[in-house]
Formats: sequence, C-alpha cells, structure tokens
Amino acid sequence: ARKALEFAAADEPEQATNALLLLSSAQERAGDPKGSEETLRRILSKEPNNATALNNLGYFLAERNERLPEALELVQRAVRAEPSNPSFLDSLGWIYFRLGKLPEAERYLSDAARRNPASNTIQEHLGDLFQRLGDPQKARSAWQKALTLSVEAADADRIKAKLNGETTK
Repeated sequence: ARKALEFAAADEPEQATNALLLLSSAQERAGDPKGSEETLRRILSKEPNNATALNNLGYFLAERNERLPEALELVQRAVRAEPSNPSFLDSLGWIYFRLGKLPEAERYLSDAARRNPASNTIQEHLGDLFQRLGDPQKARSAWQKALTLSVEAADADRIKAKLNGETTK
C-alpha cells in the first residue's frame, strides 16, 4: 500500500497531496512517526498553507508530546484557515491540554464536540480534560460516549482502561 501511495504521489501531480496525506496517516498507524513527519513536511514544503497537513503534523507532534510550541503554531494556522473544522478544533484543544492550558483546552474541545458529537476521539479528549479538571462524572460520561463510538479495538481497550481507572492519557 505504501508503494502504491508513493507511486500515486509521483505519477499524479494533481492527486499527490491526497496520496501523501494518506501515506502519512498510514505511516503513523504503522508506528513510523519519523516517516509520517517527513511526509507531512514534504507536503508543507510545496504547500505551506495546506490546512490538513498543518493540522496533522501538529496533532501527530502533540500525540507524541513532542515540540508542543511548534505543534501549537501549526494547528493555530490550520484553525485560522478552517475555523469551523471540528478535527482542527480538537487538535488545538488537545495541544492546549498537553500544555496544561485547561481553560483554552475546554473552549476548543467543547466547540469541537458541539460540531461533531459523533467523534470518539473528541469525546475521549473531553473525558481526559474533565478528569484533569477534577470532574470524574463528566469524564466517565465522555469516555462512555467515546467507547460507544469506537470502532477500533485499540481505541476501545484504551477507553475501557480509563473507565476502569487503570490509566489516563
């Protein structure tokens, strides 16, 4: 699949960006964060204002808890380009959460959840936020919604662990 995406990126210039975005996501899921980052930076070298690449790179950095100031700047640029995109708002809220800026995190995560209440990721992030804010009842409610919306076993297992008090992100 990776070779096919790389071929599509090279062979079809008009579809190169989409192929590279898919490749970066596949690399991240396959445990190749360096490759994913390189692919996203390749997109941004040609399209420095590509909102999806900006968001994805910022989110991937935040998920690894790396270079959070850079992640914040990247995702802020994405949100300026698409201020009502719930995925971008979630990313921004998640970075603020990682930075310990909880009021800002709540603002953006709540907005993301209003715009896309069916996202298990957004609901999980809200649960993590509420837990950190000392509201375990709201945390459990958000995590329960996230569990209901989860389709991948790894997501469900991680959320179940949170509901059982075994771990927090």
